[in-house]
Amino acid sequence: MVTYMEKTSEIMKELANSKKINVEKNNGIKERFSYEKLLKSLVMVETPFFESDKIVAQVVSSLYDGIKTKEIKKIVYECLEDIDGEIANKYLASTQLKVRTSRDTIEAFDLSKIANTLIEETGASQETAFEIATEVWKELKKLNVEYLTAPMIREMVNTKLVEYGLEDLRSRYTRLGIPVYNITSLIENGNRDNANMIHNPESIHKHVADEALKQYALLQMLPSHLADAHMSGDIHIHDLEFFAGRPLNCMQHDIRTFIKYGLKVDGTGDHTSVAGAPNHMETLMNHTGEIMLASQQNMSGGQAMSLWNVFVAPFARGRTYEEIKQSVQMLIYNLNMAYAARGSQVPFTSMVLEFGVPKFLQDVTAYGPKGQVVGTYGDFEEETRLIQKAFTETLLAGDQEGKPHLFPNTIYTLREETLKGDYEEDLHLVHELSAKYGSSYFINMLPDYRGKMANYMGCRTCLQDNWTGDWEQDCLRTGNLAYVTLNLPRIGYQSKDESQVFEYLDEYMDLAAETLMLRREQGLKCLNDFHILPFLKQKVGEDSYYRIQNSTLSFGFVGLNEMLLSLFGKGIEDKDANKFGVKCIEYLNERADKLKEETGLRWSVLQTPAESTAYRFATLDKEQFGDQAIVQGDGSANYYTNSSHVPVNTDVSLIDKIKIEEQYHSLTPGGHIFHAFMGESYSDPDSLMSLTNKIAKKSDIGFWAYSSALSFCLNCKTLMKGLNNKCPTCGESEDVEWYDRITGYVQQVGRAKSSSGGWNPGKRQELIDRRRFEDE
Repeated sequence: MVTYMEKTSEIMKELANSKKINVEKNNGIKERFSYEKLLKSLVMVETPFFESDKIVAQVVSSLYDGIKTKEIKKIVYECLEDIDGEIANKYLASTQLKVRTSRDTIEAFDLSKIANTLIEETGASQETAFEIATEVWKELKKLNVEYLTAPMIREMVNTKLVEYGLEDLRSRYTRLGIPVYNITSLIENGNRDNANMIHNPESIHKHVADEALKQYALLQMLPSHLADAHMSGDIHIHDLEFFAGRPLNCMQHDIRTFIKYGLKVDGTGDHTSVAGAPNHMETLMNHTGEIMLASQQNMSGGQAMSLWNVFVAPFARGRTYEEIKQSVQMLIYNLNMAYAARGSQVPFTSMVLEFGVPKFLQDVTAYGPKGQVVGTYGDFEEETRLIQKAFTETLLAGDQEGKPHLFPNTIYTLREETLKGDYEEDLHLVHELSAKYGSSYFINMLPDYRGKMANYMGCRTCLQDNWTGDWEQDCLRTGNLAYVTLNLPRIGYQSKDESQVFEYLDEYMDLAAETLMLRREQGLKCLNDFHILPFLKQKVGEDSYYRIQNSTLSFGFVGLNEMLLSLFGKGIEDKDANKFGVKCIEYLNERADKLKEETGLRWSVLQTPAESTAYRFATLDKEQFGDQAIVQGDGSANYYTNSSHVPVNTDVSLIDKIKIEEQYHSLTPGGHIFHAFMGESYSDPDSLMSLTNKIAKKSDIGFWAYSSALSFCLNCKTLMKGLNNKCPTCGESEDVEWYDRITGYVQQVGRAKSSSGGWNPGKRQELIDRRRFEDE
């Protein structure tokens, strides 16, 4: 028999659902009013059932389309105050008082967290800690603010500690950009957000500075709705620490500029020595490395050079092969030993090599020693091939101990003429490199969506001659200005049907587009007003070196597979679900095209290189959505599948994986990659070479790499295939280092017998989950 209260609840639920009211959240995104969500918030603070129904009735009677979340919370709080002040306080703490944490998240206020940090960081007794936390809570209730920040709460705690005469505790709890406790942890344990950085004084210095600049961007530069969207996990704003001072991301250089005009590494020549146009190949090799390093100081992302061996070829004229190789060796070692990029890293560099002189460059004017015209690049076919061979052989040899050279990311361009037989020996050598280290990448210029030119800048960000049609303007002296990533799985959890997916995509893209425009505006200020990017701003002829007007503003995305699983119960491997996935990414491109028309700027879509974002989104969504969240991993370390990739532990064949993922490469002109995680059977260069021919000629895959897991014994210097816990040569287990491709580039994972290392927990779990393809 249905009771009166149950009947009333059912009526309230039907009434609320029948209104189909949209509620506007603090970040501007709208969602349908949920009776269940409101009731749950009341149950969580132990509101009596009968009183809950009355409060819901009061809220439902006040609803209107577009009502703000804070209005609903105010109604609920006022109702609860009339019923029970203690329950009202609980509700205020759990729903109204939100805290922007130093971990870039938004969380409900929790008094016990103040107490626990006091105990952990200062050694305060439990009694003292909770007494101080309670006093702070009393003060916070009086504040009429939508959001608290972790620094604000910390300062209020410090004030209370002073009032209580606890100066010794205050000195340990105070904030120096970041808490004293966190700085101590950095010094003692390091940080694993960036796999390209090791634990040393410079990386500690960088992390402390980064934290202050991140908070500056979130509090000072971004409107609250954009900061909220990032911290809550709707979107991810990459490189927040560089938003204020280094807002420009990746760069594709033109070495010809420096061949003609010489080099000023500070951009002005006021603070460093100035070099004229180079006269020798060795000088040009040195300049190549210095250009990458100098530009890295002005930018947040990777530094790349395309057509490099073609443009350098005139300097190799008259040189023996041994002399050419010696010069190339000097460059590669310098790039891997220039331990001077931000945070004490080597510069993040990429080199795009050609097997010969492309047809469109045959008649282009060539510049040689002292910047003089020396004919056309078609005159230097032999030198172009010798430089590529020298580069590949140097990488194949590894360093003195047999470890792979991790930089530059070396990218080989495949064109129709490349695969016709004349370059077979050169191709085989490159596939020896792939079989040994798995470090080389391939650009496929054969698909119909390609033009004359496409270049990649490390992990996957890409430029193609599809903006103005001029390969120089579109692809050189510019890059990806910035990208913002959309949390696709969250859209799946929130959407009632397929049509609502596109509503959420629009809202998330609105947030991303607004962020990207702010970032571009800051980039212009840094270049033109603040004068803090002199290398990029330097004059070359009549123009500035960096072409910001041709740079891309990109929408990235993570977790298409998990979004499809949430919506359909089937992931990207299912043909019907995948059709909807393609439709969604086509929709992103349509929006990018509209923005091009509206703004005159170069908008694009890319597969995000989500080294940390896939882990961050999954962790946040697991906390917010509980069992509704569909994540990869073992529970202790969750992650989402990267962009539109097939899950790394998939059972589909390599051919089927290619067929699924190739559909997305033409839809992500801002950057993409196909990962082939290869097993032992593909240690044979001939097998890889055969596979390359099939991928290039029979698929729309635009960019890919054959990734092999490696182990290296630091004790006896033995290189091994696979992830080995013990060296078979000397029996060592403590000093076995693992290597694999993290997201784009090959990097150390860490020690086999240690949970520490360069990769975050989500990426380490992904590494364990990866299924390796054997000969099929």
